[in-house]
Amino acid sequence: MSQQPKIKVTLLIIAFSLAVVYGVKFFLGIMPQNTLSSGQTRAKGDKGAAIQITEFIDLECPACARGAEYLGRIMAEHPAEIRLELKYFPLPSHRHGFLAARYAECAARQGKFWPFHDALIARQPNWSRLTDATPAFALIAKEILLDPGRLEVCLNDKSVDALIQESHLEGERRGVKSTPTYYVNGKMVVGLQSLEPELVRLLAEIKK
Repeated sequence: MSQQPKIKVTLLIIAFSLAVVYGVKFFLGIMPQNTLSSGQTRAKGDKGAAIQITEFIDLECPACARGAEYLGRIMAEHPAEIRLELKYFPLPSHRHGFLAARYAECAARQGKFWPFHDALIARQPNWSRLTDATPAFALIAKEILLDPGRLEVCLNDKSVDALIQESHLEGERRGVKSTPTYYVNGKMVVGLQSLEPELVRLLAEIKK
């Protein structure tokens, strides 16, 4: 066999091996972090929307829950005008905030971030009082039909914690000190009381 056919065979073997490895990782829900950092599974709304919102959220934060309810209503009223992306910013003062983010990210990796988020927000008054919120999070995961095997692997995946920590660091670099903090078309808006008039103003401008 000449040198060129040998090289082709070697390349084919390498390509096949990589395909098998990545196929297994995809099935187990342990793809490398850089394939999961785009925010697409933690975003909703039209990509071309005139109003682009990035929210730094602590899922245990009561003000964030009120903000989520408001955004749910206004996005339902203006589905083509608003896009929302969430970034994790668990606060040390909330004992379940980091664990909630971990479960939410694992739901995102199964394409079910928003069902998990919505159930988490709706039940926040209940699970936030618990000493251990793990059973409450596990129940939501079961109800939205997350694959239990993939969930277990994900909850022990260090890349999940790394992603949450990087999201928190990004928030710090951008000046986030409390939650919810929004960036509306790049402008920092702190808290729901400031968000509401900003969105009213922008929506009015769109209608002109």
